[in-house]
Amino acid sequence: MTVEYRQFQVTLVTEEPFRIGALEDVMSGIHNPVATVGGRVVVQGSSLKGALRANVEDYLIEHYGDDPEMRPCIPSSERTLSPDEKILINKGLYRRGGSCMYSQRQKSPSICPVCYLFGAQGLVGFVRVPYLYTDVSPEALYAVRIDRAAGVVAEGTNREYQIMRDGVEFTGVLEVLMKEAARDWELGRPRPLQRTNEFSGDKWVERNGWSAERIIDELIVQRLESLHLLGGFKSKGCGKVSVTVTEA
Repeated sequence: MTVEYRQFQVTLVTEEPFRIGALEDVMSGIHNPVATVGGRVVVQGSSLKGALRANVEDYLIEHYGDDPEMRPCIPSSERTLSPDEKILINKGLYRRGGSCMYSQRQKSPSICPVCYLFGAQGLVGFVRVPYLYTDVSPEALYAVRIDRAAGVVAEGTNREYQIMRDGVEFTGVLEVLMKEAARDWELGRPRPLQRTNEFSGDKWVERNGWSAERIIDELIVQRLESLHLLGGFKSKGCGKVSVTVTEA
């Protein structure tokens, strides 16, 4: 089976204190640890993918919002959409019906550009977003709450949490599926999905010159490199990052 990938080195550098949290480990005594795998601090693939997906959605809305085929979906089932998300849909910023679906039970009218890249319900996408790793160890800080009446630290509110300093480099390799012969998939082409009168597949790819190179540059590399905030504690001065992407 012939499968072709292109790999891209993703380097994220923290520009101010940074953290992506994990579940508390009662044995460590740290109430708010950072995420680790095998003892190494990580930016989880799910966190990076979520931030990248949101960035692609915003870009499509801003630059192609007048084209219904380019409009992104909200990656959730219709019954779990929040009232505020429904307002965004009613404004015409997102597609109706929740996330893109391709299954025996139900199909969306078509697959949006974001789900083409990252996967829809019942259908994988073309991009594998990596975990990013660093060998730098986290530092411990403390957070407290002030007693508003007394103006001093409230008793019993001293909590330790972990954080990464500025200047820490995280790296990983993102993979883009270019071609898979068995399924006749090729980036920049509509996939040979079963089409019906109600389902038009990857219709957006057929229009306006969306070649593989343009998709990689405009919707993957540029969107990754335009990520500037990631992780938690943003209101506390954390989360500013820079991202660079080079072909591996």
